[in-house]
Amino acid sequence: MVQIYRPQKRQQQTVVQEVTITDLDLHGQGVGRHNGLVCFVPGALPGEKVKARLTVKGKVATGRLQGLLVASDERVEPRCEYVGRCGGCQLQHLPVASQLNYKEAALKGELQRAGIAVAQWQPALTGAEFGYRRTLRLAIFDGKLGFRAVGSQNIIPVSHCAVAEPALSKLLPSLQGLLPRLKGQRHLGHLELLHLPPHTAALWRLTGALPKADMEKLIAWAQAEDVVLYTQQQEITQHWPQQPQALGYRLDDLELSVGPADFIQVNGSINQAMVAQALAWLAPSQDERVLDAYSGLGNFSLPLCKRAKAVVAVEGVAAMTERNRHNAELNGLTNLDARTLDLDDQSAVAALVAEGFEAALLDPARPGAQALCQALASGTGPGRVLYVSCNPSTWKRDAALLAQGGYRLLRLGLMDMFSQTAHVELMALFIREG
Repeated sequence: MVQIYRPQKRQQQTVVQEVTITDLDLHGQGVGRHNGLVCFVPGALPGEKVKARLTVKGKVATGRLQGLLVASDERVEPRCEYVGRCGGCQLQHLPVASQLNYKEAALKGELQRAGIAVAQWQPALTGAEFGYRRTLRLAIFDGKLGFRAVGSQNIIPVSHCAVAEPALSKLLPSLQGLLPRLKGQRHLGHLELLHLPPHTAALWRLTGALPKADMEKLIAWAQAEDVVLYTQQQEITQHWPQQPQALGYRLDDLELSVGPADFIQVNGSINQAMVAQALAWLAPSQDERVLDAYSGLGNFSLPLCKRAKAVVAVEGVAAMTERNRHNAELNGLTNLDARTLDLDDQSAVAALVAEGFEAALLDPARPGAQALCQALASGTGPGRVLYVSCNPSTWKRDAALLAQGGYRLLRLGLMDMFSQTAHVELMALFIREG
């Protein structure tokens, strides 16, 4: 009998050390040095001396904060009792103004190292520090409902959320009481909550059919909490109330219809300010064709339609393209050309850009817009490109592509879409030189 040798994975060595923190990185981690190692310690602040359990990999160490030896004058007491366990808020121990200062400083450092110059830094768009999230996604497993723990797949049950809109946070206690009463818990994937006044909605994602008794309990809960109840196994089904409910939000004097599973920006007030700033920076005119890439349900497309001659809205998800068309019809806008297109397909994107546009607006997901930026930089791109990013790393890559194609970064500013977290959202305006 042949015996096959399977080498065991070497366990990483950890050691507790004192580390002096000198900076914050773009992920909100404290950065320091110890014996030639660059150390990253979540929860630590510049100016602090901390005790951290370090895991070393090469010349880099990641640390788990074990204690404060010298605390920063900026450190504040987090509002939420789950900080340090729940993976949602990484920066509640730092005032919001300081959060933004450090994020901007970290981004400036990244751009300087990449050789990307910014002509004008704009003030950050800010809003409520707490109670701003109009969407929540709750994990469900092994009898627990809550948010994922820091650095793991474990679930931290929660009875409130400081950054959620109050209409959503107040549902958490009754949900904790509901879950143990459901016999088909193994069929519960996760739960999405959505607040779009006057409606609050709950979408239960299912991996299998729930027993009839469980559905009756869900409906009774929805009735008691005045929540529009949906489930989705394959198709989305509304269970309560019996009459179909129209979800949506108002933006730029427009009504945007939203499905319970549609992507929307989580922060309603920052979204309003973001769209207004994008329109002001891009400044489309009545004789211009504008490209809106990664257009979703029309968050930028429809306001652009009110100002431009024509808007070509391109999106990779066909259902979102249809939603955008529906929203244009709902608002009587006839100058929208909404299309479904794979924006990672270089030949398709090149053909799109070759149609000719005076301006373009890009709002991609975290992977960025590499293929599109390569096409825009080819020489046939528009004179103005406004880029909204939720990932500075991929944005930096795409900004370099645009710079190679003759674009100059005219304006750049942060948007505090996710206050109390390490997430960095930015808006940048590029103009073609010559």
